[in-house]
Amino acid sequence: MNSYTIPIKAVTLAYFSGTGCTQTVVDCFESQLIELDLQVNKVNIAVDDSYIATTTDLLIVLSPVYAFRLASIIEKWMRNLPEVKGTYAAIISVSGGGEISPNTACRTSCKYFLKRKNYNLVYEKMLVMPSNFLLQAKQQLNFDLINILPQKVNKIIADIMSGKKNILHPKLQDRILAFFGKAEHFGASMFGVSIHASKACNQCGLCVRNCPKKNIRMKNGRPKFGFRCLWCLKCIYSCPRKALIPRILKFSVLKRGFDIKQMNKVASQETFNSEHSYSQNILWQGVINYLKED
Repeated sequence: MNSYTIPIKAVTLAYFSGTGCTQTVVDCFESQLIELDLQVNKVNIAVDDSYIATTTDLLIVLSPVYAFRLASIIEKWMRNLPEVKGTYAAIISVSGGGEISPNTACRTSCKYFLKRKNYNLVYEKMLVMPSNFLLQAKQQLNFDLINILPQKVNKIIADIMSGKKNILHPKLQDRILAFFGKAEHFGASMFGVSIHASKACNQCGLCVRNCPKKNIRMKNGRPKFGFRCLWCLKCIYSCPRKALIPRILKFSVLKRGFDIKQMNKVASQETFNSEHSYSQNILWQGVINYLKED
């Protein structure tokens, strides 16, 4: 880590969140920054992508990781950022697997966009939250990820405020895999258009209102899905009737669903457990390493 000097009075938290994990991280950042008497502006780019660069001293971009990259909606937003004169910036990625290969290159493209727009990138970091895709760790591991979040966010803020610079240099093979991660955009389109509503659908329209890409519309009283899907799974997990079912790539959806608000509520009543072992959780080594970090 290198040192720098940065006077911070106003911070912008620009983010995208699908099923709520990144939103939880953003809320944690906001509460801690406000405690430091800093002015905080939150920009949820799926709802309102307005951002005035001249009103912030530090831009923190937060995004989930999809196929070894940040969400395409975030990448597009960052590609179109206005040019600045050295405004400080940080990138916080959120994943269910941790800072392991090939996730280490997930921020590469967005780092390039910031540099091209003359931002001064001073910090990048991966935060880990419960996985909502394909597989999920045991409950205690998920609860520990939620309960350690304030500590992790506090460390990031303290580093930035004290002038500690954290810029990583991923391996070539990870950068290559991140590049080919663009193919996920095609997979997301195919996945999205394959979703259909079962007979359980009561035509409430919640999926239409909540879709970050406006990819769903009502047709003949039923939700109709287009080709702009992000594969964020928000519509499927948020459906109160569990009526939305993909025809392809069903393996990506957790059979028990995903409700981060309920997990946050239960986790607040749990005691942190630092005794996780690789032998019991071989698939979650990156997560366990994250929990054991100082």
